[in-house]
This record gives sequence, C-alpha cells and structure tokens, in this order.
Amino acid sequence: MKKFFSRHWKKLVFIAIAAGTTVALWHFFVKPLIAKIKGETISQRDIAEAKKGNVELIFSAAGTITAKQDIKISSKPSGILKAIYVKEGDHVKKGQKLGLIKPGRNEFEDYKPMPILSEAEGTVIKCINSDDYRKDLADKDLSLPRLGTFLQGTYDNASNASCFLRVVNMDTLLIPAYVSEREIMKLKKGMPADINISSLEGKSRRMKGEISYLSTQSEVTGRWGDSSGFLVITELKNTEHKILLGISAEINVVIDKRENVLTVPANAIFEKGGKSYVFKYLGDNKTEKTEVELGLSSESLVEIKKGLAEKDKVLTALPYGESW
Repeated sequence: MKKFFSRHWKKLVFIAIAAGTTVALWHFFVKPLIAKIKGETISQRDIAEAKKGNVELIFSAAGTITAKQDIKISSKPSGILKAIYVKEGDHVKKGQKLGLIKPGRNEFEDYKPMPILSEAEGTVIKCINSDDYRKDLADKDLSLPRLGTFLQGTYDNASNASCFLRVVNMDTLLIPAYVSEREIMKLKKGMPADINISSLEGKSRRMKGEISYLSTQSEVTGRWGDSSGFLVITELKNTEHKILLGISAEINVVIDKRENVLTVPANAIFEKGGKSYVFKYLGDNKTEKTEVELGLSSESLVEIKKGLAEKDKVLTALPYGESW
C-alpha cells in the first residue's frame, strides 16, 4: 500500500484537486447559473420596493416653431416691382414704405407707381415657396424679390397674390401640433407646458409656455388625407430672441398628478382577466401573487390604492413557472 501511494501520490493529489475544483465549480458557479437560467433564483435587480412618491400623467407632442405674427405682405395692384426700401432683418413699423410697385404688366402701361406698405410692426424676412426645398442651391432665391419682378396683386386675385416679403414678430412664438381625440379631451386652454427645444450646439433648451388654442374639430393632417387630428397650439415668450423659426420642439403638459401616494414601478404590474396583480417577494426566493387596485399610472410609476403596504417588495419580472 505504501509502495502504491509512493508510486502514484502525484496522480492521487491531482485527482483530489480536480475533484475539489469540480465540486466547487458545480456548487458556486454551474448550479447557480442553471438556477438563474431556469428562473429559480430571484435576482436583486428584479426586486423593487413599494414607496411613497408622486405620479404624473404627462401629455407629450412635437411641433415646429412658428411666429405668432407672420404676415405676408403683398401689393394691392398687380405690377412690376420698381423699388425696395428695406432688407431682410430690418425692423419696420406699421404703415412704413417697403417697396414701390408700377401697376401694369409692362413699362408701356402708364400708371402712377404705388407704395407697398407694412401692415404691422416686426422684422422683415423673405417669402418661402412650398417648392423651394426641391431646388438646387444655385436656383434658390436667397434674397427679397428682384427689381423688375412682376407681382400678382390682391386687387386682381387675393388668394393668388404674390408674396413680396413677410413681417414677423419674434416676441411670441407658437408650436402647433395635432393630437388624437382621446388626448384633446384631457387638455385645457391655459395649461402650463414644459417646452424642450434643440439648440444649434446640440444641447436642449427648456422653456415655459402654455396651451393657447384647442381645436373643436378634427382636421386632415396626412399628406394623402390618410390621417386626422385636433390642432393644439402652445404659446411661449421669446424674450432673448435666440429661438429660430422652423426648428422642432417637444411639448410636455402635466394633465394629472398624485402626490405622496404609494407607488411601484410600472413593470411590476401584471394584467390578467381584467385584474391587476403584483408578485410580492417574501424572501428565500418565495413570492406571492397579490391582486392590487391601481390609481394614476405614468410610463414609469403606478399608484397603488389597495393590496400593498409601504416597503413591501415586489418583482419587476415574472417568477419562474408563471405563465402570463
């Protein structure tokens, strides 16, 4: 026997170490991994605590910023543009001369030139045609109309009158957005709104505004008439004049709120048969399915009216063996 051990002691030590290592790997790694895969072991990441907090129901929409005052200035008579007295970016007053039009379609029609007057106070900007975005840069008109341009006047056809320039007031801006029937019923005029605007530096600029208009009828919003919605307009003050027209903005309005109520994460709620349940964690990998009564719900939190107490622990994932 002694000779056997003396001859094979190295092999025996190796076998003992290998066996110990195998047992340790099974006990501390393989078995927990299998249990985790099967779901028998509840991860701490899947456990949340019921606690007091605030639940906010938020309405969100997106729109493009426009000026509250954006007036298209046209000539009264049709004619040839003979003079322009302003340039883009100039501040003008109501009644100020902006240009001069010579009525008629050519120089041989002898009509007295007439001034084109501003209809309001504001900043001069160029008119934009609906098809401008399709044009190459070389074909785009980046300035006010050229002298000699023929302008269709409002006397002849007001709906088709040529746009000479626009006078905008950037002090107050609007964000129009279209919402569903369900959403429009939750909104009220005067509701405060948090507005998130993307800046040129890639950072977000947050401002305050309020809902100033709610449409009372649905409008077609899709390009091909395949969708509709109710127009909602949010108004904000542009005191620093750093916001540009045409940029996108996100609107968030708190339409309901519950303060200091019992809450759990929204992903801890499981619905079945028209009822709501949570899985209370009892410790030692044990759970208990519990019916709860819900209150106000947001994307992240849910108010619990009945079924749980403060500091109760619940699962945010189904326990092993549950089919839902």
